[in-house]
Amino acid sequence: MRAARPKAEPDLRVAPPVAEPPSAGRPAEPFQVLAGADLAGVTPLRHGLADAGYAKIPANDAVRALPRPIAPWLVSALVLLLDLALIAVVGFVAAADFRADGSLAGRVVLLIGGLAAAIGLATGAYDHAILFNLRRQVARVLGAGAAAFAATLLAAFAFGVIDRLNPAWLAAFAALGMAAVVAGRALTAAMLQVSTRAVRRTVVVGSGPQVARLAAALRREPAGLHLIGMVEDRPDRGVRHADGLRPLGGMAQLTAMIRRGEVDVVAVALPWSAEDRLLELLDQLSTFPVEVRVVPDLVCNHLAAPDRPRLPPLVRARPISGPSAALKILSDYLLATTALLFAAIPMLLIAIAVKLDSPGPVFFRQRRTGFNDRPFEVLKFRTMFVEATDHEAARQVRPGDPRVTRIGAILRRTSLDELPQLFNVLRGEMSFVGPRPHAPGTRAGNRRFDEVVANYAARHRVKPGLTGLAQVRGHRGPTPTEQQILLRVESDLEYIANWSLWLDFVIVLRTLLIVVRMRNAH
Repeated sequence: MRAARPKAEPDLRVAPPVAEPPSAGRPAEPFQVLAGADLAGVTPLRHGLADAGYAKIPANDAVRALPRPIAPWLVSALVLLLDLALIAVVGFVAAADFRADGSLAGRVVLLIGGLAAAIGLATGAYDHAILFNLRRQVARVLGAGAAAFAATLLAAFAFGVIDRLNPAWLAAFAALGMAAVVAGRALTAAMLQVSTRAVRRTVVVGSGPQVARLAAALRREPAGLHLIGMVEDRPDRGVRHADGLRPLGGMAQLTAMIRRGEVDVVAVALPWSAEDRLLELLDQLSTFPVEVRVVPDLVCNHLAAPDRPRLPPLVRARPISGPSAALKILSDYLLATTALLFAAIPMLLIAIAVKLDSPGPVFFRQRRTGFNDRPFEVLKFRTMFVEATDHEAARQVRPGDPRVTRIGAILRRTSLDELPQLFNVLRGEMSFVGPRPHAPGTRAGNRRFDEVVANYAARHRVKPGLTGLAQVRGHRGPTPTEQQILLRVESDLEYIANWSLWLDFVIVLRTLLIVVRMRNAH
């Protein structure tokens, strides 16, 4: 049976209505209301509280001082470039020594290098975890190289150029090339094992023998994970120290650390009997942009076996990660730069029109909730009179709103007021395509968005976008009813779970058609 694919995104969950108002003098906490979690002082929409509301623990400061790791996809990309460089150097040097046909040899070297890289990517030879263990790499590297040589020889035979290849050069290239790649991998594995920048920062949730066995297994076989500490999900029972692990506190401390970008992987180490606790923890962690792995007692025993070191089982992947994240970032910068080249003059004309239409600044800056619930200032052309601007989005704009200027009405109808957000994309705060960022105080009906949708914060596991799947489906504009935000978030979660470059292309194309037709914009 084929293993189930780890989920990247949770399904939409409607929040129950709030039965009673918050107690006097204490603000309501969306996570406590929606997920039933012990997350005092940590909320996805009220910023500035990530470091408050719980006891300070010195170990948290020690974790914060750790160097920020290099992205796993970048580590894999550097190893891939090293392999290609070694194959090219060995191939061309051998061709010169054996006086092979230079033009044909060059094409053969490039073909073998490209095929070896493609086969290696497909067989996991560049997976981040495997790069730390030479023994596990060798079989995949040699297999990819052998398959690349065999495919190249078959192609040479099919095109009738096999007799032009120098057999001595091919043999030397095959032997020396594979030896060079294995030697390069050995050097890389040795460097990665002592590096503090190439590993992913991991926190284990739980206590007791499961945590101790996991810590021992990862010390013997790190697999790209660095345990920075442990968290007890039931702080009322106290934290039972595991050998060599910092006690970091409870779930409130963990969520604050994740919001600050200090945790990459969360390993939940609980016994099989704690099924309810496990499901509750997975539900809480589903809204965070971290990889979640489950390590129950039997799995801990499996990890502890010296002859079978493996990563803990993955139950929830971080969305748009690894090579996909690199492609997403590259496409964002390409699209934003290209759009600016075409939009520079129209944006200048719009800025002049806004300035002449009413007194005040050209741009409107509003705090929005972005990736990992971090606040940022979104840029828009000002469409309201200065004295009527609403920085907290307490009152949504409706058609015919008297607060909107004449030019502002046109800009809103054509969505041209969003053009300055191209600068947000270039600053790394937004993507070209993604869930639209909302102001913290925006409401659907009489409730905040996070009070309507239990896992509303799950849409913040990726960067917000200029446009998104919800917008091209018509789910945009004011949200006078709760159903409208439910449809919007449902589309956002669907986009995150099914992201691809092709989906981004389709959304951009449909957005352009909507703008040209001036449909469903306010």
